[in-house]
Amino acid sequence: MLTPASSAQLLSLYEAMAAAARANDWDQVAALEHDAADLRKSAQNTSNGTVLSADEQHTLAGNIRSILELDREIRTHVEPALESTRKLLSTTVRDKAVRNAYGNLGG
Repeated sequence: MLTPASSAQLLSLYEAMAAAARANDWDQVAALEHDAADLRKSAQNTSNGTVLSADEQHTLAGNIRSILELDREIRTHVEPALESTRKLLSTTVRDKAVRNAYGNLGG
């Protein structure tokens, strides 16, 4: 169960991911996403039946909204980089296929 405390930890990871994405530090983004995934999985697997107070629910909802906003920002940085990588890989694979099919006919 996602609690206000675990959502605050997750929010902190997303803030760090957003900063890393702004800096184009993709290794850091990937490491932080791994940590966030572990935290989400842990929260999913923890079900203690606790009922949250109205204040805790408000805090949790605010943290989730902030996480979603940061996720949107992170995607605006990551998606162009992923597309560029896809194009680079596609071109490399196509060039290799052409060389395999035709050899070095040009020289």
